[in-house]
Amino acid sequence: MLDLNVCKSRHCKNLGVANAPEYQYNVRPLGFLSMRCDACSATPPMLDNQSYRLIWQHWQQQLALVMGSGCPDCGSQAVKRFGHSSNGKARFRCKTCGKTYSVRNSVMKGQQQLVSLIDKQIAKPIELCRNQQQEGEQQQGEGENVDLIQLAAQYGVHFDRACEQLKRRAWQTLWSQPAADNMASVVFTLGYKGRDNNLWGILTTDMQSDKILHLSTTLLPLALPTLGRYQSCVDAPPLVIESTDSAIELAHKQEQRFLHRQQFDRCDFGQGKLSKSSQSHALPVLTAHAHFALLKALHHGEQGGAHVLAHEVFLRGACITQYAQQVKNQQMALVYVVGATAGETQASVRLLTTRKLGWWQNIWQEYGNESGATKAYSVLCGKTEMRADEISLISATKALRFIEQQSQRLNLDQMTASRLESLLLALAANYNQAL
Repeated sequence: MLDLNVCKSRHCKNLGVANAPEYQYNVRPLGFLSMRCDACSATPPMLDNQSYRLIWQHWQQQLALVMGSGCPDCGSQAVKRFGHSSNGKARFRCKTCGKTYSVRNSVMKGQQQLVSLIDKQIAKPIELCRNQQQEGEQQQGEGENVDLIQLAAQYGVHFDRACEQLKRRAWQTLWSQPAADNMASVVFTLGYKGRDNNLWGILTTDMQSDKILHLSTTLLPLALPTLGRYQSCVDAPPLVIESTDSAIELAHKQEQRFLHRQQFDRCDFGQGKLSKSSQSHALPVLTAHAHFALLKALHHGEQGGAHVLAHEVFLRGACITQYAQQVKNQQMALVYVVGATAGETQASVRLLTTRKLGWWQNIWQEYGNESGATKAYSVLCGKTEMRADEISLISATKALRFIEQQSQRLNLDQMTASRLESLLLALAANYNQAL
């Protein structure tokens, strides 16, 4: 999907359709630049397609060079084996454009020893994943902070090169997962360079296996146009959360906060300064679109299923755009979730209340268990026969909690943004291997 300025209304005939005759572009009914679909009166914000094409081309190239799936130049899936390069790498030729390309090895030979050593340091507390009853506790000797940069210096390898190798190997691990039907996605923000700057990201897991399918951040090795580049903006006031707030009350507060934004899909995650002019932070909404597009390219959700989303307004628009056909065919449900009832089963949770919330008056249901924990969810579109215990972000929040804990152990907040991203991916790959 290379045209993001499409209708995103679930019941509209133009859902996901580019250049429909009912579209009006560059209108301002809500005070910011929007498009309008006259078929359903929806007015989603205008998005920068030029920036998105650059972002998607980057991911398309990585998929081709790391996995050999699709041409890195034109994106065609019609490729065939074309022998080997002089250094023995598998080579492919695109039947559509005629270009040839080689699949990259996961780790260069000269850096294998260092990468393996860094990987061991990252994986030290991996037994914590297997020992669920002691989750969050550190075993003796494994809580010590590790200086990964000093470790690289001892081996005479530039740390940035080692990070690139770790990233490439992590992508291979994450992208090799079997196609998932039911997924959960959460967003996160982590500090870098001494917590003066922040990196925004999104993580998706397979709800059945609990494994991480993909992790994206706003950081890109591209000089994006201004319209697609993140800049700290005036966001709505922060949430005031009370200890007594139930899940549905928190969902209501979040919906009210969305309405106070200058633009629905513009969120502020703080400073994001970068020292290299060749790098950019993309807008989170563009990052989300590319994230779901890559999941689809890996065949996740291709047969339908469910995608459970953290309660962030533009995640719905990004996900429904990329999976428009599955939604139209009632094959996929998109669901917002707030809160969790741990260890839930159909018998252990009960319906507490039902309310309509937000700009679109979505129907939310709140469930609770005997311990008083609450979870609220709203089925935004698609099939609605899912049980309450099937709708959960637990697989994604558990994975994210592990990554955040290990990021703190490894002092990743002192790293540059590119190093932080690489090591987050390495942690994600190690998390999967522990399951």
